[in-house]
Amino acid sequence: MPPKSPLPSASILLLAPLRPCYTPQNLPLPLHFRSYASTPQKKSPTNVKRRPQRTSFRQYDLKDATQFSLNEAVRYLRAFEVGQDPVSTKYELAIKLHAMKNGPTIKTVVKLPKPVKTDIRVCVIADGPAREAALKAGAMAAGTEEIFEQIKTSGGNLPYTHILAHEPSYNLLLKARVAPILGPRGLMPSPKFGTVVTNPANAIKELTGKFDYRERLGVIRTAIGQLAFTEEELAKNISAFMGSVKKEIAMLQGRTEKEIVEVVLSSTRGPGFSLSGAVKPEAPEVKKDSGSGGGIDLSAKIGEVKRRVSV
Repeated sequence: MPPKSPLPSASILLLAPLRPCYTPQNLPLPLHFRSYASTPQKKSPTNVKRRPQRTSFRQYDLKDATQFSLNEAVRYLRAFEVGQDPVSTKYELAIKLHAMKNGPTIKTVVKLPKPVKTDIRVCVIADGPAREAALKAGAMAAGTEEIFEQIKTSGGNLPYTHILAHEPSYNLLLKARVAPILGPRGLMPSPKFGTVVTNPANAIKELTGKFDYRERLGVIRTAIGQLAFTEEELAKNISAFMGSVKKEIAMLQGRTEKEIVEVVLSSTRGPGFSLSGAVKPEAPEVKKDSGSGGGIDLSAKIGEVKRRVSV
């Protein structure tokens, strides 16, 4: 048997596909280079007008909008809330502002003539006689180290609606490093909002009817009353709240421009009604026909009908 030749036969060479011979000068470019070279780059058109970004929050024109008096809005909302709990069901007020997006916002505390939230649970950071006085005044809990430990181990699920701090114990609160837990929930005591007090017992009594509100995205929303409130009680709360908002707007007058655009009253399950500013609906004007005693002149009417028929 003859030995196998190391070279392939002529038939194999003829059937084999031709392979390109690459040299350092004609090496193929990588795929990503070839794709960029084969695809022409699109030039962005220079004559396209870009829409300018809004610097203020969008507000709609209320020229042709239907607005209601307070009594009308309350009557409609009560129809939506038939059969509901008159205490847990709340009237909610939304104040829409003409405000800049990057400007300062409103955030303060107001006390209403008629308290809306009656289930207030207060915790007081105090020690010694101030702690005992706070517990007698109706505080749910009072103390220092045990309260700090409860805040750290609760994971933020606290049963309190308000937390007050006695002035001598305020430094202990800062050293406890609980601000990252209380701050996002609006419970961190601060001298700015009046929650660092000298007399915790009096502060607990004044806390009834007090609540804080803030502006978010150009709108201030808050619960303004219970379903059981009368129109007069609701009107007093709205008047006090609007006075507080106008006062805050006046304080920001030199820094930014804010203006009240619309006030909307709604309820827990009801729609929103744009308020006109009036408490009672305006009586429609009754036009009296000319004639004796303000009555209708029948002879003139009959003559007008005869003329139309004859024509």
